[in-house]
Amino acid sequence: MTLRYDELLFKRHCESWLGISPDELLEFIEPKCQEMLTRNELVSRLKEGRPLRVKFGIDPTGSQVHMGHLVPMLLLNQFGKAGHRVDFIVGGFTARIGDPSWRDSARVPLTLEEIDANMRSYRGQVEKFVDVSRFTFHNNADWIDPLTPRELFEYLQCVSLSEATQRDDFRNRMKQSQGVSLAEVCYGILMGVDSVHLKSDIELGGVDQLLNFQQCRSLMRQRGQKEEVVLMTPILEGTAGDGRKMSKSFGNYIALSEEPKDKFGKVMSIPDSLLMQYYKAFADVRSSELDSLKAFCAQSPFEAKKQLASLVVALGDGLEAGLKEREEFERFFSKKVIDTEASVPLKIGGAGSVFEALAASGEFASKSELRRLFEQKGVKRIEGADELALSLADTPIVGQIVKVGKRKVFKLVSE
Repeated sequence: MTLRYDELLFKRHCESWLGISPDELLEFIEPKCQEMLTRNELVSRLKEGRPLRVKFGIDPTGSQVHMGHLVPMLLLNQFGKAGHRVDFIVGGFTARIGDPSWRDSARVPLTLEEIDANMRSYRGQVEKFVDVSRFTFHNNADWIDPLTPRELFEYLQCVSLSEATQRDDFRNRMKQSQGVSLAEVCYGILMGVDSVHLKSDIELGGVDQLLNFQQCRSLMRQRGQKEEVVLMTPILEGTAGDGRKMSKSFGNYIALSEEPKDKFGKVMSIPDSLLMQYYKAFADVRSSELDSLKAFCAQSPFEAKKQLASLVVALGDGLEAGLKEREEFERFFSKKVIDTEASVPLKIGGAGSVFEALAASGEFASKSELRRLFEQKGVKRIEGADELALSLADTPIVGQIVKVGKRKVFKLVSE
């Protein structure tokens, strides 16, 4: 009998961990972390027997949150379930600057109106996936805006210029004559102001934040506080499996606000090589369970992927929704049954090829994403139980059923 990881892991996601031992909590924490500063200090603080202050910050630089953003939040959720105090910072001030980490150019500054609109949307998207009732939400503008010039300069004096600029992204931009503003140089210091203000015991975030976290620790030490422990999650690879991080810019993301069907389909589209990375990112898995989960993914990758897809849907929409999408997927795709009534009408118009018609539909992030699907034989016409790959040059035919990837089905119509 196949072990149902989706059901087991979703049940675990929903349960309270109040009273969990430090050693058991550490078993859940470690699979989600790529780096820790430092593990020994984390163990020591967990064994103090008090609720720790755990900090996580996100800048509302866009209106949509995707599953890559969710990775550290699910680690944060573990601390909340264990009864620790979670400080969730929405960067109302730092969003005006934008985190420069791994960027080859400065961010376009946002208006206060844009930041406010994005902030309002964030909680609504996140609360379906993590228990925000355990979180305390903050806006860092509440304590940074009132700082006097003297108070701000007292923070700035704690970090040297060489320390603040010792990062490859700044060096590369300057080599390419791309400006680096003093505001960007101060971004890590402002993160440190947040940590000092909250007296954080632990901070969570992506591994790309390492230099910012080091400045936070330095600032806390120089302000007479105990340095926070830093837990860094890996940068989630996008669904295309081409090594690039999940990003709206690359069209390889799963938005939290997407319909269950689309979430399920996108997970099913990932290569087998990403299965373990996604399981560790989205599930509460113990360190001691990793070997058996890895063996399951290697021996039964298709089943492992369906269970992963069910779990991802379940996190936001409930287990019943996840299992329903699995059933629908198997009915329409695994069993080669295509419901033509459920296909989306696609007007041919004056398109000279199926590619042009699909590109004009607005259903795809970019033409390059669509072109890649054609080149990988991921666009097919349905003829009974047969699926025949289409080329970029194939002409559209009225009445034809076209399947794109594993989740989109269109019926070509004249008007």
